[in-house]
Amino acid sequence: MKHCKIKIEKDVPAKMRDGVTLYADVYRPEADGEFPVLLTRLPYSKIFGLHFLRPDVLAENGYIVVVQDVRGRFSSEGEFVPYINEANDGYDTVEWAAKLPQANGKVGMFGLSYYGYTQLLAAMAEPPSLKVIVPTMSQNNMTDVFNDHDGALELGAWASWSIESILPDLIARHITDSKEQEAAFRQLEKDLDNLEEWYKFKPINAWPPIKSTGAMPYFTEILDYPLDHPHWENTSVKDNYDRVKTPGLHIGGWYDCFLDKTIANFLGGHRQGLGDKLVIGPWTHGNFISMIGDRNFGTAADSWGEANMHARHLEWFNHWLKGEELPHTAPIQIFTMGINKWQGAKNWPLENTNFTPLYFHSEGRANTLDGDGTADFKRPKATEKSDHFAYDPENPVPSHGGGTLHKAIQADGPRDQRDLEQREDILCYTTAPLNEEIEVTGPVEVVLWAKTDAINTDFTAKLIDVMPDGTAYNLTEGIIRASKQHGNNVQNGLHKYTINLWSTSNVFLKGHAIRVEISSSNFPRFDANPNTGASFIDTTESVIANQTVFHDVEHPSHILLPIVK
Repeated sequence: MKHCKIKIEKDVPAKMRDGVTLYADVYRPEADGEFPVLLTRLPYSKIFGLHFLRPDVLAENGYIVVVQDVRGRFSSEGEFVPYINEANDGYDTVEWAAKLPQANGKVGMFGLSYYGYTQLLAAMAEPPSLKVIVPTMSQNNMTDVFNDHDGALELGAWASWSIESILPDLIARHITDSKEQEAAFRQLEKDLDNLEEWYKFKPINAWPPIKSTGAMPYFTEILDYPLDHPHWENTSVKDNYDRVKTPGLHIGGWYDCFLDKTIANFLGGHRQGLGDKLVIGPWTHGNFISMIGDRNFGTAADSWGEANMHARHLEWFNHWLKGEELPHTAPIQIFTMGINKWQGAKNWPLENTNFTPLYFHSEGRANTLDGDGTADFKRPKATEKSDHFAYDPENPVPSHGGGTLHKAIQADGPRDQRDLEQREDILCYTTAPLNEEIEVTGPVEVVLWAKTDAINTDFTAKLIDVMPDGTAYNLTEGIIRASKQHGNNVQNGLHKYTINLWSTSNVFLKGHAIRVEISSSNFPRFDANPNTGASFIDTTESVIANQTVFHDVEHPSHILLPIVK
């Protein structure tokens, strides 16, 4: 239908199965007839928080659009605990929305991040009226995201999101005395201005910016739950893809903090033949523009970016909810950096992928970018010396770019790593300048043979594209907590560690070099490991870990690159 005028109903109540009432704003076409419904459920305020897609634009195109505050947030009743009620509340809201006046009984959902995941949790609950979803940069569980990123805590994301996005409304709800509330907000402003210092506070479960208000008790309770705690059952789609029967358009970014989850969500539907599609651009979390971090990815990045986001959503919804033809494209559309072009594919990983080891070498001094670390496609020789560095938890390697989600200057995206690479606790393995282009598209992992004198420790890795002028842009990164793969005490044991760097798509151009960084910290993206066998979640004690990285014939440390021919 042609664009039409709209009308808006404020604070429309929806009663959940347990009697709690949630409130939504409803945007309607000012026209006769019945219309499909588009629903989003978010914790960031239905009035001020919806910056991703404009509900009025969707309504103008012939949809009833429902924007709901989730339980315990803003106008809605109940207590807020992240995700714990979203499956049941999602089911109830979908069925309520399908029966709104002028609704035709068909419901689609849309949203980014938290309100991307509310879609998947609703779909997992299998409401019969839910016909289509568009989860953008979304999770597939909560433990992997915050508590257990290969054993580590995503400290920066958990702390930043809690204090910036969630705490203000909880202060307003839980501190009723006006003077106490005013004082709490003044302190919150100070804490936000000093957040980079607060990341360093130990123990984390006594974090003053949260604990002092008393408004967010779940902040530390969740950190203390073991991975088999019943709490997680209602917050995870990861092991329940067979219950998600709704076709999804999954949108992600190579520098998004939920990239691997977005890919997994797509594969969960793609393998069932639901008609799912996957789009991955060069973007960071919630940013769909061409200038990302320190790099400009050109006008091609905008063709599926911010300027066209409404049109892309409407194509998808019009197909599944109105029966219109969908433009013919491959189920996977990915942006390949380096050449800054989109390419289509049928499967992930791409069918013409050759997983190829790029081996690490040195004469025992790979520390810093000026060391003697090299990399090539030849297996190591028996005589190669090992590399050594000391990891001090009180002086961790700062996070600089990548798939981060925390408050800091130059926090995310591609950033020049050369200043960091002057640190002695970073090993650099770099190829010679390439004689021909190499496309790397797909999942990346590092296989690292290493030893530590600590009870427990971490190993980290980054994949870097080194320009002819030496500029070193990060592509993807990962971490492994030793105890996650080899038990609670790894002291003085030589172990093989697998570090998942998630995925990327990049052409290393002729004259560029491929570099891999190895270290033991990436802070505050991940909590620093105290090396004692305990965690800074509940301890303040730490020791320095002396790390040894092997790359000889029996211990061929390498990065496994998905090279596309």
